[in-house]
Amino acid sequence: MLSESHLHFHGCVRPADHLRRLAAGDRVLWDWYETEMAAAYGAVPPTREVVERYRRGDAGAEADFEKLFVFGDDDAGTFARFQAKANLLWVTPTDVTDLAAGIRADQARQGLAYAELRISADMLPALSGGSGTSVIERFAITLDRQDPWTGWEHVRELALGPHGHALTGIDFCGVEEGRPPKDKAAFFSAVRDFNAVHPERALAILYHVGESFTDKSLESAVRWVQEAAEAGAHRLGHAIALGVDPRLFGTHTREESVAERRDQIAYDLRHGEALRAHGVPVDPPALRAELARLAALPATATVTVAYDTARLEEVGRRQEFAMGRVRASGAVIEVCPTSNRRIAGITDPARHPVHRFLAAGLPFVVSTDDPGLFGITLDDELDWVCAHTGGGPDLRHRLVRAGWEYRSEALTGRAGATARGRHG
Repeated sequence: MLSESHLHFHGCVRPADHLRRLAAGDRVLWDWYETEMAAAYGAVPPTREVVERYRRGDAGAEADFEKLFVFGDDDAGTFARFQAKANLLWVTPTDVTDLAAGIRADQARQGLAYAELRISADMLPALSGGSGTSVIERFAITLDRQDPWTGWEHVRELALGPHGHALTGIDFCGVEEGRPPKDKAAFFSAVRDFNAVHPERALAILYHVGESFTDKSLESAVRWVQEAAEAGAHRLGHAIALGVDPRLFGTHTREESVAERRDQIAYDLRHGEALRAHGVPVDPPALRAELARLAALPATATVTVAYDTARLEEVGRRQEFAMGRVRASGAVIEVCPTSNRRIAGITDPARHPVHRFLAAGLPFVVSTDDPGLFGITLDDELDWVCAHTGGGPDLRHRLVRAGWEYRSEALTGRAGATARGRHG
C-alpha cells in the first residue's frame, strides 16, 4: 500500500469532478480567471464555452475540459502559468466536504493507504473526522511565508484541540522569491519548542525551497536549500536547486540583490575550508574586498552573475557540499517529477536532481504535488523515477517503504510518542 507525502488539497481535484461543479454553479468568476490566463498565456482559453457545452449535454465537452484543466507538458515553463490554470479551482464557491469526497474516492482507487494534505486552517474541522475510506488522512496547515506568526497561535490551538490528532505539520509554499529561509529561524525555533512540550501533537515543518529561483544566483539557490534544512525543516519540497545538473541552464547571466550577494559571501567565508575541500575556490581577501564595495550599495540594488562552463561546474561541486550538509541535518526531500518537469522546465530526465540525490544517499520521498492538476497518480511518479534511474523493482520497493518511514508523524517522533502515551 502506498503513502503520499506531498499533496495540496485543491490540486487533488480531478477535472471531471470540477467540471460538474462549474456546470452546476450560478456564480463563476470567469472574468478573473480569463484575465489571469490572458496575462500568463497571452490568450483566453474557451473554458467558459466548454462548460456551457457540457451543460447542453455535449458528449465531447468532458474530454475538452480535461485538456484545458490539466497543466500539461505543453503548458510548461513558469509558475505563473501553473497558477493561472490552477485559478480555475477557485472561480466558484465549493463545499470542502464535497471536494473531499471526490478526492478520497480517487485516493482509494489509486491504492493509497496514507495521505498528507496541505490545507488552510479553516478547513481542518471539516476534514479531520476521518476519510470514510481505508485511506488514513493527515493534514499540514499552510502558513504565510512573509508572516507565519499571524497564524501560528491558531495552529497551536488546533493542534492541541479536538482536531489535533489529524494535524501533523505546517507547510510553507507559494512564491519563494524574496522570502529567504533565514527569516524563519525564530519561527522554526518556536515550533521546536512547541514540539518539545507537546510531543504527542508535534508538528513537522514542510518547506518548499529551491523550486523557483529566478531572483538569485545558482549559488544562493543552493544555499537556501541548505539553510532551510539546517534551520530545522523536516521535509523540503522539491529542492531542485540542490541537485539539478547545472549544465541544464547553459551559459547565461543572472541578477540577484546586493543583500543576497552579501549573504552568499558570508556563507563562503563561513564554509571556506569545506568548500575548498570540494574543489570550490574560496578567496577570503577578495570576498572581503567585495563586501566592502557592496557596503556602499543599498540592499535592494542588484548585481550581475555570469555563468560560463567553469562556473557551472563549480556550482555542481557546491551542490555536493550542500547535499552532505542536508543529509547530516536529517531533512528529507520531496521529489515530484511531473511537477518539476512542467513547472520548473526540467524536461530532460537525465538532468533531474533525483539522480544526484540517489548517488549522494539523500533521503527522499516520491510524491505527486497536485495530481488532479497534473493528471497523474503516485504510481506514475514511482514508475518514472524507477524507469529513468534504472532502479527497477528494488528501488520501487525502497521508495514505497520511504513513503511510510518519512511521514510527518514519524519524522517528529510523534508516532512513537503517541504509542508511549497509550501504553506507558
